[in-house]
Amino acid sequence: MLVAEDPAVGVTGFACSGRHRAKEAYNTTVETSVYCRKDWAGPGLGRLLYSSLFEALAGEDIHRMVAGIAQPNQASNALPQRLGFHVIGTYTQVGRKFGKYWDVLWMERPQQPRS
Repeated sequence: MLVAEDPAVGVTGFACSGRHRAKEAYNTTVETSVYCRKDWAGPGLGRLLYSSLFEALAGEDIHRMVAGIAQPNQASNALPQRLGFHVIGTYTQVGRKFGKYWDVLWMERPQQPRS
């Protein structure tokens, strides 16, 4: 987990990765996530956090990264697509928040080897 912080306001965003599934066969796939405070969205913080996460993971035994995004959310869909993720499908009504079920769009990208 990487955290961005501003001394005046505290945590402004984070990026993290974790196991995609518990079975050993999936050990080289990680699920990634990035979050930015609404008042910090837009100036490139998400891109910086994701890029830093990718660099931190470059030396690990990772083949594929996936990301799930509750829908609809065009702004959150755009960032991973700009960073090499592509859409692989949607799970319908698998996420629940605010007392409602949400569809989750799934994307993936290969891990780029360290250059």
